[in-house]
Amino acid sequence: MSFWNFLGEFAIFNMICNLFSRKSKSSTIGTYQPHYIINSQYEARIQELENEIKESEKRIAECQKIVDNSQPTDLKDYDIDELQDRIDELEDQLDNCDVGSNRYELIQDEMDRLQDQLDDMEGLDDIMDDFDSFRDDIYDADSYRDDR
Repeated sequence: MSFWNFLGEFAIFNMICNLFSRKSKSSTIGTYQPHYIINSQYEARIQELENEIKESEKRIAECQKIVDNSQPTDLKDYDIDELQDRIDELEDQLDNCDVGSNRYELIQDEMDRLQDQLDDMEGLDDIMDDFDSFRDDIYDADSYRDDR
C-alpha cells in the first residue's frame, strides 16, 4: 500500500464519517460562540433609565392632580360649543348696533370675556390631549419593557 492510497482511504473514511455523524464539519473545527459579557456600565445605564421612567411617572401623577384640581369652576359650567354659539350671537347683535353706543361696548366686553374663557378651555383641552398622549406613550413603553 502506498502513501497516496492510505491518504485517499483516510479522506474517504472521513467523508463517510461526516455524512453519518450528527455534527457538522463546521462545528468540529471550533467555531466562535459568543459569550455574553455583562457590562457593568450597560447594566448601570439600564438602571438609570428605569429610575428616570419611575420619576417621570411620579411627575405625571403630580401633574394630573394639579390639572384636575386647577380647572376653574366657571369653565366647567360651559361647553366650548355653547360658548362659541354665544359669541356668534353677540357678533350678530354687534352688527346691528351703533359703534359709539353704550350697548355696543357692553356686547364687546361680554364677547371679550367669553372669548377669554373659550381660549382658556381650548388651552386646557390641548394640555389634556398632550398629557393623555404622553401618558399613553409611557404606558406603551412600560408594556414594551415588561414584554422583554
